[in-house]
Amino acid sequence: MRLLALRMGRFLMLVPFQKQALMYGHRRFSKSSSSLKFQAFIASTLLPLRFLMATLVADFGTNNWTVLNSTSQSTTTMSPEDFHSLQWLSKGDTLICENAHLGCPRTDLSLAQVYTADELTDFYHRASRKGCSIKLFPGHLTPKARAQYGGGDKSDDVDTRAIHHMVTNSPHVRLMNPPTSFEPTRSREAGWDFKDKTNAILNKARRFKYQDPGDAIVQFLATNMPAIAARLSPSSLEAFDFDKISKRSGDFLKSDGRINRLYTLTAFFLHPNGTVRQRPDTGGMPGIQWLRRNVLHTSPFHFRGGIARSNIYWHGFKNYALKKMGTRKASAVGKVLSHYDFTVEQDQEFRAHRKVFTGAMVEAMQVIRDLVRERSVNGKLVLS
Repeated sequence: MRLLALRMGRFLMLVPFQKQALMYGHRRFSKSSSSLKFQAFIASTLLPLRFLMATLVADFGTNNWTVLNSTSQSTTTMSPEDFHSLQWLSKGDTLICENAHLGCPRTDLSLAQVYTADELTDFYHRASRKGCSIKLFPGHLTPKARAQYGGGDKSDDVDTRAIHHMVTNSPHVRLMNPPTSFEPTRSREAGWDFKDKTNAILNKARRFKYQDPGDAIVQFLATNMPAIAARLSPSSLEAFDFDKISKRSGDFLKSDGRINRLYTLTAFFLHPNGTVRQRPDTGGMPGIQWLRRNVLHTSPFHFRGGIARSNIYWHGFKNYALKKMGTRKASAVGKVLSHYDFTVEQDQEFRAHRKVFTGAMVEAMQVIRDLVRERSVNGKLVLS
C-alpha cells in the first residue's frame, strides 16, 4: 500500500492510496556481509525502481537495521554502515523510523541510538539532496502499533510492519521532521529549568495532599474556586469535577482529583511562597503554548514529562476517559480495559475525549493565569 503525505506544520500525516504493487525477492544482509554483495543488491533490485517513489519503514535492533518496503512488503536487513550509505534509498522515497533510532544522537550511555549528532546531520543532508524525506515516528506508540497490527511477538520485522500499519490506518498519527540542530535552544533550556522547579513544588505539595494551609497556591484556590468555576465552559467544568455539586447546600462536593489538577495548573503561574512565577529566559509569566511544549510535553515526542504531566494526563485524563467511556472494569479479567485492546470505535471515542479534556486544560490555564494577574501586585499575590 502506498501513502499520500499531507503536511501540517512541522509534522506529516500519511493517508493511504492504492497503487499496483511491485515485487522483488527477500534479501538479508548482516553486518558481516561483503560490500560486493550489498552493491549487487543495490544494482539488481533497487536501482531499476529509482523513478518510483516508495515508503520504507526502518527499525534497529541486534546491531542491524531492518527495512520494510511497503510496496512489496518485503524486508531487508543491513548493517549500520550500509544503512548510513543511503545507496539503498531511491530518489523521492520516504523513510519512516522511530525517533529514538534516527532522531536522537548517540551518547556514552546510549543503547537505542545508532549514530552521533554529526553522523545524523550528514545523513539528513544527503537524504535531502537525494530528494528523499525522513519522517520520525514517536517510539512510545510502537507497542500500541504492535498490538493493533496483531503480528505476533516483538521483533524488528514485526515492528516495521506495525508502524506502517498504524501510519496507514491512523491518519491522525503525526510524524516529525528531523531536527535542524541538536543544540538546545535557550527556550528549551529554560523549559528544563522551569520543569525541574515545578517538579520540586509539586513533590512537596503532594506530601500534604495539596492542602497545606500555609501554601499560597492552596490559599489562592480556596479563595478563587467559585471564580474559576464561573469562567469555565460546561465541558471544562465536567473535566475538573465541578459538576459534582451537593443537592443540599449547592456547594462543590469534595474532589481530590479537582484539587490535584487545579493545584498543578496554578503552580505554573504562582509559587507556594506567593510570588508570581517567571520564565528563566524572558522574566515574564509563562505562556500557555510554551508550558504545553516545554513543561507538560503535549507533543507525541515527549520524554520524561515530570510530575505535572503525570498529574494532568496519567491521573486526570485517564480517570476522565474511564468515566466517560465506562471501561474501568471492561477487560476480560474485570480490570481497566487497556487502550491497546480498543476497537476502532473505542479508539475514536478515546481521542475525542482527549481533545475535549485538552481543551478544558488549556481553558483552565487561561482562567487561572488571568486570576493570578488580577490578584497580584508587583509580582506578589494579594488575597483580600
